[in-house]
Amino acid sequence: MPEAAGGPAFPVDAMGPYQAGYRTWDVVYDPGLGDGERTIRMNLWYPTEDVDGRPAVYTLGAEETDALADAGLAPSAHGGRYPVHAHSHGHQGWGATSASLSVYFATHGWVTVAPDHTGNTLLDNIDPKPTDIYIHRPLDIGAVLDALESDAVLGALADTSAVLLSGHSFGSYTTWSGGGAALDVDAITARCEAGETESGECTAAELEAFAEDLSDDRVVAVLPMAGSYDPEWFGGTGYLDIQGPVLHMGGTHDDRGQAAQFEAMDGIDYAWLELSGGCHTTFTLGACSTLDTDLGFHIIQTYALAFARRQVLGDEDETVTGLLDGSIDLAAEATYQRR
Repeated sequence: MPEAAGGPAFPVDAMGPYQAGYRTWDVVYDPGLGDGERTIRMNLWYPTEDVDGRPAVYTLGAEETDALADAGLAPSAHGGRYPVHAHSHGHQGWGATSASLSVYFATHGWVTVAPDHTGNTLLDNIDPKPTDIYIHRPLDIGAVLDALESDAVLGALADTSAVLLSGHSFGSYTTWSGGGAALDVDAITARCEAGETESGECTAAELEAFAEDLSDDRVVAVLPMAGSYDPEWFGGTGYLDIQGPVLHMGGTHDDRGQAAQFEAMDGIDYAWLELSGGCHTTFTLGACSTLDTDLGFHIIQTYALAFARRQVLGDEDETVTGLLDGSIDLAAEATYQRR
């Protein structure tokens, strides 16, 4: 296998040579809001050379044939350690709603961690959204990265020093907050005092948390999908504090203000991938009537992995760099622009 600057040059636009293994367990941590400990479900995908085994079972309980539960760990294809991708699901989602992306990364030798954001999943959603979910979401990402670092199998092997953080829909908020965008504390405080948050309530501990840094230094690049930067939380310029490059993905059948956002994102390394016919679920479970599911997954997975390889591994593979500088067109349905 030829070598790229960031590791073995598996073709970025095809499944990698491994199968996907999967493990899950509960992670308990204290968010520091005075409400005690918080328990979240940890979802972990990783490369395996096993070809047979017990199917994975994700949050909703069905057997999944795309990953093998508790499979053996394949040797690292990246110099002895495993690059890491973290993912945040959308409102009323769960950690495995974008499992196709996690599996794709695993077949290329990556590890993906994704929490079920307790209180905001399909099974336990609290409506209206409590204010603390805007604090919990980025902290949940830090908690699963901490759990990965202390894992008996991967703790010494997963390279969490440079992590790609992706998120779908409401998970886009997680990418911006976890990736370093500055919260507009004055505006948040004003909304809280006026009772204008979704739940109409904010505690003193929550206001203190918003005033602190909710980002994670391990995140070096972010990939928000089907969701936009929210000035209500970050103000007009909070995005300028983002810790690394941004690749925003959206669909023409899911208008989240992505065109205006692209024009406004001045002063950071920002790219926009638009999928013609893409709808909201194109980036999770598929089943979008206006874009073939497999084609949508192919475009998303290829660009996401290229972005990860470039930003996390410093990969200079010709296809990776060509996709990200716009000189390679992957599909007629994909329009890629960069600031």
